[in-house]
Amino acid sequence: MSYHALARKYRPATFDAMVGQEHVTRTLRAALRRDKLAHAYLFSGPRGCGKTTVARLLAKALNCTGGVKDEPCGACEACAAVAAGSSLDVLEIDAASHTGVDNVRELRDMAQYTPSPGASRVFIIDEVHMLSKGAFNALLKILEEPPARVFFFFATTEPAKIPRTILSRCQRFDFRLLTRDELSARLTAIAAEEGVRLEPGALRLVVAQAEGSMRDALSILDQVLAASPERIDEQAVVDLFGLVGSEVAIELNEAVMARDAGRALRLADRVAAGGQSLDDFARGLVDNFRNLLLLRIDPALAAGISLPEDQIEILRRQAGHFAPQDLLALLDRASRGFERIHRSGQPRVLLEALLVELVLLESRVVLSDLVRRLEALTGQPLSGGDGGPGADRRAATGRPASAAKPPVAKPTSARAAPHADAAPEPPAARDHGASRVRDASTAAAATTVDGWTAFVETLLGRQPGLGACIMEGIPAEEDGRIALSFPVEKQFQLQLIQKDLPRLQELARELLGRDIVLNLVSGAEAARREHREELRRHVAPTEHETLQRACGGDATLDHLVRRLDAEVVPAADRDAWHTAPDRDGTAPREG
Repeated sequence: MSYHALARKYRPATFDAMVGQEHVTRTLRAALRRDKLAHAYLFSGPRGCGKTTVARLLAKALNCTGGVKDEPCGACEACAAVAAGSSLDVLEIDAASHTGVDNVRELRDMAQYTPSPGASRVFIIDEVHMLSKGAFNALLKILEEPPARVFFFFATTEPAKIPRTILSRCQRFDFRLLTRDELSARLTAIAAEEGVRLEPGALRLVVAQAEGSMRDALSILDQVLAASPERIDEQAVVDLFGLVGSEVAIELNEAVMARDAGRALRLADRVAAGGQSLDDFARGLVDNFRNLLLLRIDPALAAGISLPEDQIEILRRQAGHFAPQDLLALLDRASRGFERIHRSGQPRVLLEALLVELVLLESRVVLSDLVRRLEALTGQPLSGGDGGPGADRRAATGRPASAAKPPVAKPTSARAAPHADAAPEPPAARDHGASRVRDASTAAAATTVDGWTAFVETLLGRQPGLGACIMEGIPAEEDGRIALSFPVEKQFQLQLIQKDLPRLQELARELLGRDIVLNLVSGAEAARREHREELRRHVAPTEHETLQRACGGDATLDHLVRRLDAEVVPAADRDAWHTAPDRDGTAPREG
């Protein structure tokens, strides 16, 4: 057969014909013009982006007799031989099938001979990371001191697997994936050259499937041309590769906006019945919510969305129905769901569960927004005590409460805000809210030694190991001396403290402002665990404890949380409560 695949037929014959990679070709052409080409180059990057092509173009330019230094003419005998793979001076090796030391030794012996008939001898080693350790070692000497007019061009998709001894002897160029516009322009030109009409929708799908690889794009186009030799439309590409049309995502968005799980499940059934890839459908969910997020943040970002203008306009209207935090949550759930579906043996079951989860996902609302809504309804500020909304309140950490991440109260919903005229909370609820607040004086009262908590906190910052050992003991002041009581099983910590006792005494004198003698006593297990936990809450509180303390220090926020009978949770945990069991362990919480 005389047919050549498009990837071979349209392989660039000159540097000017290369698509993308200008940062590589510009530098190499300048080196050719000035005769400053290095003896070894490493071309790294994703598959199908032109690494081997550039290596062959360099080999042509080095042996070209056409008279142009920085560009092979493509017409002389040397250029034709390199293009046909018959040049005696250009040897191309696939490292995946030539991995041994003997192969490299043979290559090294060939490098010793004078180039003939060309001016330079070139060795192109593709997927060089596949060479064995011994083969790499055999390359070292000739790479460091190569014979005159001998060049090595290495190509790899995994540069991290190449020894540093090899990397240090090469000049490295990192190739990048091609942009959507670069791929589209090249494919359009090739389709016109082949006499085929390539519809914009079909072009968009081919470019999306190629994921930045020119070789993959040409292979996909080659396959489509075999099925539709005269005209290629979007439906032809969808049918050939089992893709999911972009209109499916628009319909899914309508189901999410209407909270219609049945509609979403019928959509999944239609996709499965059509023989389309459920894995691609799940991947498309991630792209869909990403597109909505871009349009919600800034409509001008539509330039980064590979969809027809009419569909982008529909998505722009749909994006207005979502809050940014809702789209972030949907994107996160869709991304995690795709990873599970991609690895699962039951993709349909997981896809259906994911769709139901996305449709029923509760909207996010920050408490500060909820405060503003309630104030607008009641016509008066929500004040739970002496401090009003404008008061200067600080969390227990010493930072302004507004500097922390916005806490989320559960349960709340943006779709169903609580009524402003709700009944006052019962005394039990008020007591429950008050029991959550712990201030510094409570922590300090856990020990009879004045200033001990602050001393331990500072010690943990300066010497964490010694501070952790100190926390295992219970201090008691006796006649100007501090006696630390340790249980028997904490003898190791006691010995570490005894070893650094002089330094500890010096630090205590510096931090507490008085002379202290530490008396280490074995035994006394009583109350040690309770004391240690109380001390830890103050010197190393969790994010949840910090938020509770901040809530107690903010009168408005504390009043709102108690009024809702809610609980303040860290922002990082706000998704977990949707499926968390109730406090009695009987039923999951509802959003």
